[in-house]
Amino acid sequence: MSVAHKNQQARAAAREKQTADVARRSRWALALRYWLPLATLFFLALALRLYRLDAQPLWLDEGETWRTVTTNHVGTLLVGLFRPTEAYPLFHLVLKVCTRLFGDGEWALRLPSAIAGALAVPALFALGYALRGWVLGWGAALLLLPSPFALWQAQDAKAYSLTLLVAILLALTFVHAGKTQRRSAWLRFAAVAAAAPFTHRLLLFTLVSCALAWALTTEHPRRRWVLVGAGLMGLGIVAALAFSLRYRGASGQFAVLDPLTAGWLTFSQFAVGQGPGTVRKLWLLPFGVLTLLGGLRLAWDISRGRYRASAMLVLVAAAFPALLFAMLLLVQPAYEARYFTIVFPFWLLILAWSLPEIPARLPSPTSRRLPVFGMLACGVFGLIAALLVSSWALYLPTKGLFSGARVKEDYRGAVRELAGRVHPDDLVIVHPDTILPLYDYYAPRVASQPLPQPLTYGWLGRANTDRERELRELDSAIRADLARYKRAWLLIAPDHAAVVDKPKPGDELGLVGLAFQYGDHERRLQCNNPAFSRYVGVWLGCNNMPSVNGAVPQPEVVQPAVFGDALRLRGYTITPFPGGIRPGGTLPLTLFWEPLRSLAGTNYIVFVHLTPVGDPRPLVQLDGPPLEGGLPTTLWTDPGAQLHDDRTLQLPNDLPAGRYQLLLGVYRAEDGERLQVSGTTQPVFNNAVLLGEVELQPGAETP
Repeated sequence: MSVAHKNQQARAAAREKQTADVARRSRWALALRYWLPLATLFFLALALRLYRLDAQPLWLDEGETWRTVTTNHVGTLLVGLFRPTEAYPLFHLVLKVCTRLFGDGEWALRLPSAIAGALAVPALFALGYALRGWVLGWGAALLLLPSPFALWQAQDAKAYSLTLLVAILLALTFVHAGKTQRRSAWLRFAAVAAAAPFTHRLLLFTLVSCALAWALTTEHPRRRWVLVGAGLMGLGIVAALAFSLRYRGASGQFAVLDPLTAGWLTFSQFAVGQGPGTVRKLWLLPFGVLTLLGGLRLAWDISRGRYRASAMLVLVAAAFPALLFAMLLLVQPAYEARYFTIVFPFWLLILAWSLPEIPARLPSPTSRRLPVFGMLACGVFGLIAALLVSSWALYLPTKGLFSGARVKEDYRGAVRELAGRVHPDDLVIVHPDTILPLYDYYAPRVASQPLPQPLTYGWLGRANTDRERELRELDSAIRADLARYKRAWLLIAPDHAAVVDKPKPGDELGLVGLAFQYGDHERRLQCNNPAFSRYVGVWLGCNNMPSVNGAVPQPEVVQPAVFGDALRLRGYTITPFPGGIRPGGTLPLTLFWEPLRSLAGTNYIVFVHLTPVGDPRPLVQLDGPPLEGGLPTTLWTDPGAQLHDDRTLQLPNDLPAGRYQLLLGVYRAEDGERLQVSGTTQPVFNNAVLLGEVELQPGAETP
């Protein structure tokens, strides 16, 4: 082999090595410039969306999601994919798998939404990069990262976080397919498009928007047919939604809003996750400025810019569904801000579109390119201000998702209070019946004993009958139900109850709620002061019935005792839950009283102590006015009246099993002086009479 040939081979090998080195450096550069930002954004977004994931209780729609997923088999959920009445059947299938793996706790129910919400951030970065480069990708992704609206959906056991992700993926695969014109790219778009309607039927709007954007930017001879078809399909979807909502009688679930008001509310929700009345309008200014600048820049690019196709897609994907929703609102009340989730990522892209591309050399303020510098500065400052406002909104006192306050309907707190006070022979009414899944979900989780099976009026508002006749039937049903129990509880969600039990002008509650609020007008007694314990979105009320089916309740253990010259105890009843009295559970006790004289002007406090046998030192105590403040003794003005007072002692988890004794006494609230006990054969310890002994069973069950 000649020397020249060897040199030629050496040079070829060197060139191959140099090419390989360049390719390797290019791959590393691509990884650093593209994949590293994607991974960084994902993990940052995931950390934010997992933070305090189970801090908020489940609300109405999440309770319905839990019921759907846990009461249906996989086969039933698969069939639901092809039911037109199912809005997001694919999400239920995903959640079914998640609950099989991780259980059905609040954290597990929200985990798919959190992961989808985290994936949406790098996906939006990739979409922005594909549309107009790094600046748009980073701007849109950074806006989505701490967005209160997106974080709410990501911490909600509903399909809207997944819908957000699929809307972004639809646009991303559509852009890639349009740019590369490769068969594999179009197949990826087809796969996402096929899954989109099963993720949420509203994603059909995004699909139609993609077709419309293509028709507006292509020179294809059939573009006019596509334009007409997209428009007709959009109108058909609106008509189908209006018919479906009216057929199901769902109008009462929504506020009646005109399109302009709905648009303003949606803008505020998109910006800070709150209604416009919650925050000052000044805080919405950065988002308004960015929307205006981005819209102007979009219009410029559509008319003469080099990003015409990209700008058209963003504009159409944001405006076309919004226009169709506006048309729907004109004929059928159907507004909820989350329905606009399919518009949300494209609105963020409009905001980020206000950021111009960064030139190789930034112009000085004195150059002729001052407008470029001004737009860049305005866009950057607007972006920073928007990010600061979004972060602040997350910690907005009493309203922000991360504020530590309850911002979702607090069925957990209401059912926990009920579990700590209810007796097994009490009546529990849950109203409306749509919140029953929340009672069923939290009852075994906050109580160590089975709570009473609730009563609902599920027929109310369901039948097409005369409204006045229906209310008369409801009034009769409530009276008959309450007459059979000595105490009744009402767990009511006023906003949801108003759909089937509409309040009259000036009232907060409908007929069911008013029956408890003004029970004293029907010779019932309040066992709450005030009438309702109010939690976020849900109230808990209680009524004490002096008679049951016309007869005054009597104690199971007749054990008289006299307290001063004021009160006589007739006896007591202990009504344990199934399984007996256990540590970590409750001890339900009913005291039966009779005033010896008018007690007007008095304020006596009743105390019950659980102590070791033979030792008066209390291990558990419960002090409070009769009927838990609902009927203080100053209102006991009828001597000889027979009243019963239901009380519940909450027992610590670490209380050893065994025998204990119950002591009862009465003292004056103003000075704490106990009334002298007389007229009893039971032992008395420091003016506290021994009621009797109770047996605590071992092994409290963990809820």
